[in-house]
Amino acid sequence: IYTLSLHDALPIYSHIHNHIVYNSTHKITKNMTIEEMKGKMAQAKIDIERAINDDLPKRIGNRVVRMTKQNFQDEGYFGKRWKEVKRRKGHNKRYKGSDTRRKILTGRTGNLGRSVKAKPEKASVTIYSDLPYSAAHNEGTATAGRGHRTRIPKRQFLGDHPKVQQATKEIIEKEISKILNK
Repeated sequence: IYTLSLHDALPIYSHIHNHIVYNSTHKITKNMTIEEMKGKMAQAKIDIERAINDDLPKRIGNRVVRMTKQNFQDEGYFGKRWKEVKRRKGHNKRYKGSDTRRKILTGRTGNLGRSVKAKPEKASVTIYSDLPYSAAHNEGTATAGRGHRTRIPKRQFLGDHPKVQQATKEIIEKEISKILNK
């Protein structure tokens, strides 16, 4: 489970492009009375609050889920490859056919990758997988299996990463810019 709070993210991006704020202010103040300007700014505040509480968590959640699913296709976590699986190493005669060619963490069903979802809430979004074995693969464990002696290496697919932060920043900046430039 990975939760991103927009209240935590917004101070990081409070510097949101001075030129956007300048251009917006110039556009708003040009040929406006003080009352018109106050009304425009009040509406911008309402629109930004709505975006933070509703629109942005949905957009960010959808983007991060797509990025996570792409990681399953790339067999790694944003460029860092997952540890190879024994079934593909060739020396294990226990595995045959498609098992020796199947992507890491996809299983025969692909359930783990498809289980990644976003739960948008007020000013935050949680990215998660509800499968009971997802944490064991994401974090690694030495106590898996029926006898609790199977070791599963960490193959992270959920969590914070600079690319997630960058995608979040881009979505926030684009939305705020759109609101300020109405």
